[in-house]
Amino acid sequence: MLYEELSQRFGCQVVEPFKEPVIIVDAKDFRKEWEEQLKAEGCKILVSDFLGRSCFLIRKPQASNNSVNEQPTPQPSQPQNIEEPIIRLIREGKTFKEIRESLGLTHAQLMGYLSNLKRRGVLDKIGWTPKRQKRKASTREEKNEPAKPSLNASNLPIREMLEASLMLLDSHPKVAKFLLERCVEALK
Repeated sequence: MLYEELSQRFGCQVVEPFKEPVIIVDAKDFRKEWEEQLKAEGCKILVSDFLGRSCFLIRKPQASNNSVNEQPTPQPSQPQNIEEPIIRLIREGKTFKEIRESLGLTHAQLMGYLSNLKRRGVLDKIGWTPKRQKRKASTREEKNEPAKPSLNASNLPIREMLEASLMLLDSHPKVAKFLLERCVEALK
């Protein structure tokens, strides 16, 4: 059966709001021909944004009368409720990096769980606010040097020279080089 084949290939996870394990397949890996076969097997397919990427979530509702010949539903690769350990580690005062490493999550996965906890108000209840590290001052700021001009609207002649050099690059490379040199001089 295709569902079992995909569950071995992509693994299964229990994710909210589903109670059954879900196969999560990136949109780029999903094949259109799978759709009909999965539906024939009784699977439900949902297209969603999961942890910052477009995915197909495939679930097979569990039947109440499991026969002896049926294979057991694959177990999830993540604990059913990963949020409990996240909350415990937050209460212990662990940093984002420490939580991520101790639970073996990617940056995006942990951000997804934290945003879900924030949305439900759990983080507010435990009084957690993210601690962000302050950026170090750059050497230019430390030396109190004036900022170099940027390519915004106030530097319209430079911007125009850059655009012109791009248009002339293939047909007149020497002219494009000349314009680029003038731009560099103007920015110094």
